Amino acid sequence: MCGIFGFIGRRSLRIEQALAVGTRSLAHRGPDDEGVEIFPLPSDADSCVGMGSRRLAIQDLSLAAHQPMHDPCNGNWLVFNGEIYNFQQVRADLEKLGDSFSSRGDTEVLLKAYGKWGRDCLPHLAGMFAFAIWDARRETLLLVRDRLGEKPLYYASCPEGLVFGSEVRSLLASGLVPKRLDRNGLESYLAFGALQDPLTIIEGIKSLPPGCLLIWNSGGYKVESYWSASQIALRDSPTEDLNEAADHIHGLLGEAVSLRLVSDVPLGIFLSGGIDSSAVLAFASEVSPRPLETFSVIFGEEQFSEANYADIVAKTYHSRHHPILLSQQDLLKELPEAIAAMDQPTMDGMNTYVISKATKVAGVTVALSGMGGDEVFGGYRNFRNVPRMMRFRALASWTSPVWRYLLGSTPLLGTDFRSKLLCLLTGSYPASHPYFLARSLFLPDRVRRFFAPDVVASNNHNAGYERLADMVREVENLDAVNQVSVLEASAYMANMLLRDTDFMSMAHAVEVRVPLLDHHLWEYVLPLRGRLKLDRHLPKPLLLKAVRPGIPEEIYHRPKMGFQLPFAHWMRDQLRPELETELNEVDDSGVLLLKSSQISSVWGEFLRGRTSWSRPWALYVLKQWVRRNFGGLE
Repeated sequence: MCGIFGFIGRRSLRIEQALAVGTRSLAHRGPDDEGVEIFPLPSDADSCVGMGSRRLAIQDLSLAAHQPMHDPCNGNWLVFNGEIYNFQQVRADLEKLGDSFSSRGDTEVLLKAYGKWGRDCLPHLAGMFAFAIWDARRETLLLVRDRLGEKPLYYASCPEGLVFGSEVRSLLASGLVPKRLDRNGLESYLAFGALQDPLTIIEGIKSLPPGCLLIWNSGGYKVESYWSASQIALRDSPTEDLNEAADHIHGLLGEAVSLRLVSDVPLGIFLSGGIDSSAVLAFASEVSPRPLETFSVIFGEEQFSEANYADIVAKTYHSRHHPILLSQQDLLKELPEAIAAMDQPTMDGMNTYVISKATKVAGVTVALSGMGGDEVFGGYRNFRNVPRMMRFRALASWTSPVWRYLLGSTPLLGTDFRSKLLCLLTGSYPASHPYFLARSLFLPDRVRRFFAPDVVASNNHNAGYERLADMVREVENLDAVNQVSVLEASAYMANMLLRDTDFMSMAHAVEVRVPLLDHHLWEYVLPLRGRLKLDRHLPKPLLLKAVRPGIPEEIYHRPKMGFQLPFAHWMRDQLRPELETELNEVDDSGVLLLKSSQISSVWGEFLRGRTSWSRPWALYVLKQWVRRNFGGLE
């Protein structure tokens, strides 16, 4: 696990300094080693390729795994962030073809795999990764991101060339990208509480989408897709039988968990007490030769705490369990550093910050997570609600003028519900798909009200939603359940859950591995008919049937909680002074581009019970992030 940074273009002293600074800014991601290399382009002595790496040593702790890594057989160079879980099998295949190795880890395997197969090495790789390879013979730079977006990769054009890195902040630290907030990025954040790829919060910086690669040669670049969840979901269903599917999934999950237990450093499991993390622990306990370490965040507020359920699972599978109690006072103490850990603002992620910190303190460097189960196995309420919304929209759309009048004039419905219902009937929401309405934080009309009239008039408001519209077109031929699955994975999971997990865990130099995101598992489950993934009486029936012996009934015969902090209560209690001061403060600098009066009004709506905690919290985080990364709003 690492942080990577690099550049290609015109060489200068400024570029050499930028490479050093950008790499050094990623030290928190890789405290164990640093490497920087600069070499000229053979065809242009005035141009260069620069690569930097900060390493967190997980596999092969020796200097033989130092990066940037060079292949003397072909002149290629590699910087790599992530893990290739099946590297031992790929290595064996390459050795049969005549390759030899000087290290024991996965970095050299990746470098040799590209040398042997070029871009065709990607289907051989199972893992999470973001890497850059300089192909010396072709004078081509490739940037590659894993299929589902576990590891981030950002890039930007600058006057000197192309710069890339593991974090948005590393590109800013280099000084090669101007420090300006992106208006479309701000709109995207306000709409969903997280930036939607390829947008970022900084103008000019783009996120390479999951399953994509960027190819640079002859001074230009293009982005191509090599793996797509929507295309996988369009494949023929491998079976129509629930039991047959569960049998196959059992084998896939066993293999996925086993591969992710390979580590040369201590390993643990994030255990929420829900089905997904319980399934990961169940499979891990079967193959681990020693008791596993498990970690949970718990609260004093019983209605939010899953402590009892986590204890049940830990006892069932004989793990050494570490509950981490988080109070309001604890959160207040952690807030400054947690926000400092955010590469981009997000309304989520505090839980991962807290549990990652406790995991590291316990001496654990690698942790397995149950993330991804809800998206692929149909665990969210959206899998039932969004298909209902789609049917309701189709039936009621012809009466939308009447509904617009009624909903606009009656105060009987709650503000958020009424607004979303009106948008559903009139089609005025992102990408015209009810899924994005269900996931919306602020609706489009409200988003525009945050900006001054001149900003609204000059901005292309559709730019932030273009990728979402593409996603909708890609899933339109799927059944409703599988549409939701692909959209949850591509929007919510990739752009919030995985991104937050990456930077919050890497702030503590902890690597999080996610067995339920194994691409072989997704390639089997995604094409299955939606009806196999839902059951009136059981949550996630495919997953439950795949775990043997079964998960304790107490775990799944209860209402789904989802992991969340007790924000609604805490924000009216000990967190209130902190948020009230920030959200009511007037920004005279103009850096944030948002109207202070609108931000303050959202806080007032929350106190009056007219909006959820997530909206003022998202605005608080945004203001704090800008204050920290732009030197203040005063």
